[in-house]
Amino acid sequence: MQVSYNQALDILKKSKVLYTSEYLAQKVQVVAQAIETEIENEIPLFLTVMNGGMFFATEVMRHIKKPFFADYVHASRYGDATFGSGHVTWYRQPKAEDVRDKVVYILDDILDEGHTLAEIVRVLTHLGAKKCKLAVLIDKDLSKVKPINADFIGCRAPNKYLFGSGMDIYGLYRQLPDIYVYNE
Repeated sequence: MQVSYNQALDILKKSKVLYTSEYLAQKVQVVAQAIETEIENEIPLFLTVMNGGMFFATEVMRHIKKPFFADYVHASRYGDATFGSGHVTWYRQPKAEDVRDKVVYILDDILDEGHTLAEIVRVLTHLGAKKCKLAVLIDKDLSKVKPINADFIGCRAPNKYLFGSGMDIYGLYRQLPDIYVYNE
């Protein structure tokens, strides 16, 4: 959906803050500390899920003092649509040599229905990852079982349309530091 400038402003006006940037910063630090505590005598790979995960991943990685490799994957179930089709499209898959025999921390903005993240874990496992751990800023509460669970969760959120802090609405507002709930 193409959104005009005025429509974009209207979206923000119709929305309310669910989590402030200060609250999210505290939650990110807790996630980062838990991951760093878990890292032992090997160098893990941190994989950011693009595009939404880049904000969360950057903040988590800033708090990690132990060595790690960093890379990204880009897979999406949504594309340009608001709701997913069920098919995961890969725009960038990791290389087997980068994943093989490594502990991989997958960093993403939200665990919604979980199909894309489950597919990412499936591919990483097929490529030889020793272990896959999932860290998300938001775990959305749904009334159904998800195909995957996160190992590290910043916050839980209601089953509402969320944006900000990496999550978008019609491709907009990922950059906002707070997380908003859109009220149609």
